[in-house]
Amino acid sequence: MSPRNVNRRRLVILLLTVLAFGIAFYSGSQYRGREDAPPAISGVSMQPPSPLPPPANGEDPGSPLSTIALSGHWTLAILDPNEGQARSPALLRLLRVHNQLAADPTLQRRLHYLYLPWSGDDEVLKDISALGDNITAYTPGPEHMGEVFSRFDADPQSDEAVLYLIGPDVKLHALFTPGEDAANIAEDLAKLIIPSP
Repeated sequence: MSPRNVNRRRLVILLLTVLAFGIAFYSGSQYRGREDAPPAISGVSMQPPSPLPPPANGEDPGSPLSTIALSGHWTLAILDPNEGQARSPALLRLLRVHNQLAADPTLQRRLHYLYLPWSGDDEVLKDISALGDNITAYTPGPEHMGEVFSRFDADPQSDEAVLYLIGPDVKLHALFTPGEDAANIAEDLAKLIIPSP
């Protein structure tokens, strides 16, 4: 074989190798990108998830807001700058999402629902908590709710009923502003809450 043909053959093999490497690299990076990308949601996705700061004055282990109580499961929390009442707009928003998830009972049960009013009568809060096994109404009292609002970086003077999705890692994964309706939030929750193996 002439040296010219050998050089051409080597050039063709080199070009095919570079082309195969380029295709493999491109397809591999496309697959990895899809796997690592967070799902597109209509709410605000926190990427990366933001750790929920611990209380400034230490944790009350019996509180549903303690790291121990929040870890190991998904929690959908809502802060209410008003007194806890059965007809509170914030509570009704949380319950609309709960009811919307009835179409997926497994997801509805995997999620804990936490209603945090500024203040409230113990009997009213017990009645609200009795609405479901995974629904909790809790207030540490007006003297401590300012700290709770600051943990969530929320304004206690605002009537905006923002929903906060806290992951099993006690990190804030998403928030849903008042403009989001319960159906969209339920769809977003289904995308974000990955079933445990």
